[in-house]
Amino acid sequence: MSNIPAPECFCWRVADAYIYYLMATNRRPVYRYQAGDIEVCRYFLCGFLDDHLSKISPPKRAAFCLRLLEPFTLTPDPRAIICGGKAPMLNRRGIRYMNVLMHQYGDTLMDVGVKDERGMLVLPPESEWASLQFSDVLFE
Repeated sequence: MSNIPAPECFCWRVADAYIYYLMATNRRPVYRYQAGDIEVCRYFLCGFLDDHLSKISPPKRAAFCLRLLEPFTLTPDPRAIICGGKAPMLNRRGIRYMNVLMHQYGDTLMDVGVKDERGMLVLPPESEWASLQFSDVLFE
């Protein structure tokens, strides 16, 4: 067995569940943002979620991620003839939370992003971060 810390393990489960949700909803792993689609993968989502929750202690982070998931059940689907495992699923709170997180990411890119040669919004290089103008962002 791998030695993955619990918070990271649950972040992976939430990321996988959100990818499955996006695939079921949009037929591909994209979040539909008002300015265009945001294509995601589980590595991006896991890192993004883990970084977003980094101020919370590891046990509380794992508990928070666990609350975003549907409770795990060993009951197989009655339509299946073989059960080879269960895919993680987000509950309604998890779907709302991940959608809000992706929407905030899209808003951030719209505020500070620059377009690359293909016309895609990307974060500016670190050398330009000091000169960014934040109009709607409040820092405490």
